Amino acid sequence: MKIKDLKVAVVEGNFDWPIIKIETDEGIEGYGEVRDGGSKNLALDLKPLIIGEDPLNINRIFRKIQGRGGNGRQGGGVSAIEMALWDIAGKALGMPVHRLLGGRYRDRVKIYCDCHAGKPIADARRDYRLDDTNYTPEAYAENARRIKAMGFSMLKFDVGLGVASLVRNGILGSNLTNAGLRYLLSIVEALRNAVGEECELALDCGMGTVSNAIRFGRAVEPYRLAWLEDLIPYWDVSGFREVTTSINVPTLTGEDIYLAQGFRDLIENHAIRIPSPDLATVGGIRETIRTAEMAELHGMGIAPHFAGSPISFMANIHAASLMPNLIALEFHAVGVPWWDSLVKGISKPIIKNGLVEVPETPGLGVEPDEKEVRRHLKEGEGYFE
Repeated sequence: MKIKDLKVAVVEGNFDWPIIKIETDEGIEGYGEVRDGGSKNLALDLKPLIIGEDPLNINRIFRKIQGRGGNGRQGGGVSAIEMALWDIAGKALGMPVHRLLGGRYRDRVKIYCDCHAGKPIADARRDYRLDDTNYTPEAYAENARRIKAMGFSMLKFDVGLGVASLVRNGILGSNLTNAGLRYLLSIVEALRNAVGEECELALDCGMGTVSNAIRFGRAVEPYRLAWLEDLIPYWDVSGFREVTTSINVPTLTGEDIYLAQGFRDLIENHAIRIPSPDLATVGGIRETIRTAEMAELHGMGIAPHFAGSPISFMANIHAASLMPNLIALEFHAVGVPWWDSLVKGISKPIIKNGLVEVPETPGLGVEPDEKEVRRHLKEGEGYFE
C-alpha cells in the first residue's frame, strides 16, 4: 500500500479546523486535523515527503517529517499526518487505534468543558474580548450553571490580566493590582458558588509574571481549584518551578509544546504539577502518550488540551484511553451546536454526561459526513480538493 495524495477541507467552527485526508492506492483513506487556527499549508507542505510511502510505516514517516514541525501551531501539520496514518493502519488491519497501541485502560474517557467566560466561544469570526458583558461575575456564574446542567462534572474558565482590565479603573498593564485581584476573585467566588463543591473547577489564567502568578495562586487557594493553567509562559521552566513550589494549587501548561521531549525539563524539574499536551501540536497520538508516560514516571497526572473538530477529538479519545494517569480531556466546542454532525459512524451525542465511550470500530472510529462538512466549510474552501 502506498500514499498517493493528501487533501484538506477547512471547517469554520469556533476556530478554523483544517481536516486532512490521506489517500492510498488501495482505496483506504485516513483522516487527521491540523491544530485549531493553524494553516492548512502546514500539512500540504509536507505532502511531497509522504507521497509513495507505505502508510503503515508510521515510524519511518514520522521521523521523515518531524523536523518540519515546531511549537504552537507549527506542530499542526506533522500531528495531522500522524493521526491520519494511525487511522489508515487501523482500517487496514481491522482494529481501533487504541488496540494497535497496546489496548485501552478504560472504556470511557472523562471530559472537562472549556466554557471560556460568560459565554462559550462559538464563532471564529467574533472576538469575545470586545464584549465586556461576558466578563462579569454574574455572566460567568450563569454560563457555569448552564453548562454543568449538560452533565459535565468538570469545567474550566478563562480569567487573567486581560479579564481584570475590563474593570477599566487603571488595571491595564502587566501588574496585577489590588483592584484587579479583587475583581478576579469575585469571578472565582461566583463560579464556585454556581457549580457547588462537587463540580471540579479549573482556570486558564495568564498572569504574565512570576510575582503576579504567585499572588493570584495564593489568593485562590480557598476555592479548591483543579488547576491553574498557563500562569506564565511555558518556556520559563525556572519561573514555573518557583510558582509551583510557592502555591497550593496544581499548575498546568503545555498546549504549545512540540514533541514529548519538549516537556522534559518541566516534568523532570517538577516545575509544573500537570502537563497538558495538545495532540494536534505535540506530534500526534504517540507523542501525546509518550508525554503521559513521562508524567507518570514522575508522579504526575495529565490533562490533554483540545480545541477542534470531532476528527482530532476522537484521536484524543484513543490516546486518552491508553493513559493510566489521565485526569480529563478538554472539550472546547460546547458553543457549536452542530459539532457532532460533522462526523458519522458513531452514536450521538458523542459526549454523554461528560463522558465518551472509547470506540471499537477500525481506525479512529469516525468518518467526515460530507453533507455537514460542506455546510460548514470556511468561505473559499473546497471539500478535500
